[in-house]
Amino acid sequence: MTYSVNVTNKSGAPQNVAIFLTDASNNSGFSLVWSLKTINDGGNYSFNWDQTAFGLGWGSSSRPIDVSVQFTAGQAPTAVFPNTVGGYNVLPILYKNNAFLSGTPYVNSNLSNKLEITTDTSFTVSNSLTMSVALYMGASPTLAIQGAPNTYYYFDVPQISYYLTVTDLAQGAALPKPNTQTSDNLVIQLTASMSSPTKITFEPGDTNLEYILSDTLTFNKI
Repeated sequence: MTYSVNVTNKSGAPQNVAIFLTDASNNSGFSLVWSLKTINDGGNYSFNWDQTAFGLGWGSSSRPIDVSVQFTAGQAPTAVFPNTVGGYNVLPILYKNNAFLSGTPYVNSNLSNKLEITTDTSFTVSNSLTMSVALYMGASPTLAIQGAPNTYYYFDVPQISYYLTVTDLAQGAALPKPNTQTSDNLVIQLTASMSSPTKITFEPGDTNLEYILSDTLTFNKI
């Protein structure tokens, strides 16, 4: 099912509007700038996506993943299907010939509405200092967690939420870790170039939302 969020910029200047995702069950990773668009003052833009288009994968960065660090995908994401009986929900990440690669996805029947990435002992901690595993939505990475050997990583699909913000960070860059205990607007714990995020909430049956970005960089639903 395709969802749409239309943003009209009435802030008084061009703004870089972004959508990012969080997983309230796991604060060990980083939200990445997932979808980004510069909207001129008085202009509007519609973000559209399929909320079932999940993928798993891995990527690299110039240093260990942290705030403002750019994540670069290592391979195209592997499609996974957490809400489909018998659908792939696990992806192993392997290390061969001094390089990481995605293995063959498979089904873990003990997982319900969750996605899993596994690593083995074919590499060391030092090998993976600049490698992260990631959850994708469509072709773009959304959540990244520091990679390590012999580790299981989980993403809890029902705990995933979407947020709007204004930021100077590029698409794929790691955002500050928020306090995910707040239900509506996330409280940013670190100083960074992003406005206070606004949670995107679709009511049952809704697939389209509209927001106006005000001159205080507040997203107001209309």
